[in-house]
Amino acid sequence: MNYQGPVIDTHHHLWLREYISWLQDPAAPHMAGDLFGIRTDYPVEEWMRDVVPAGVVKSVHVTANWGVEKSLSETKWLQSISDLHGFPNAIVFQADMTDTNLESKIKEHLQYPNVRGVRHQIHWDDTAPYRKNVSCADLCNTQEFRRGFDLLAKEDLHFELQIFAPQAVHAVELVKAYPEVRFILLHSGMLFDRSASGIGQWREALALLASYPNVAVKISGLVMFSGGITYLQIRQVIRDCIQIFGVGRTIFGSNFPLEKLHMSYTDFITLYRKVLSEYAPQEQRQIFYENAQTFYRI
Repeated sequence: MNYQGPVIDTHHHLWLREYISWLQDPAAPHMAGDLFGIRTDYPVEEWMRDVVPAGVVKSVHVTANWGVEKSLSETKWLQSISDLHGFPNAIVFQADMTDTNLESKIKEHLQYPNVRGVRHQIHWDDTAPYRKNVSCADLCNTQEFRRGFDLLAKEDLHFELQIFAPQAVHAVELVKAYPEVRFILLHSGMLFDRSASGIGQWREALALLASYPNVAVKISGLVMFSGGITYLQIRQVIRDCIQIFGVGRTIFGSNFPLEKLHMSYTDFITLYRKVLSEYAPQEQRQIFYENAQTFYRI
């Protein structure tokens, strides 16, 4: 039976295009493909029109990457939107974990009550320039990157982990080193290599990270990374995530409006509901609502 209860979307973006470098002209290659359809403002009013009819009652905004120098302005803007509209209910801000002034910058963000976590995108793959977001595959194991994680633990801030499957061998060392920090693996582990070997490596990466209880997985961004992905392929990714991490550590997210390049929110969540209807009603509620409520404290 398809889930009809409340939904928390744990991964969406709002933006003013003028502040987003990757939405400017001329268009640069992007993992999501041609961004023409979303190269405009995406305000909370439009987002609410997209998602509220689909049952979304709370949300988590993950930074739209204004740039670390404008990250505090983004958080301030999002908090003002939440105070006025009731969304988003949690904020994950952009940070440079190698910044020598990281502690003071984190404390500036913490003046806003909806702040819950940090994202520093560390995905790196040498098959295309736009898949190299950092200088090396193992940045997460450098002293410069790690020095802020004790502060994350102290302030109860989690880390949104965005990597490709081959980087799991590096990321697991970070996860092991900071068992008191909660990590969430973004976009189901960012499966873009759909060859048999690529899928096998992706599953091994999930299993490696799932062996540590401080890691959860966010089943988001599936369409963005594989524009021509079929229902059966999406079903398999979701089921693999649940099988490997368990229902209790699997959390729903959309990645809107990037997924809007391919389908409406109603169609998107209908697809997820169809896949998850194969699970017990309480398990569906955990994935769509309860796990997010606990993880993000909302």
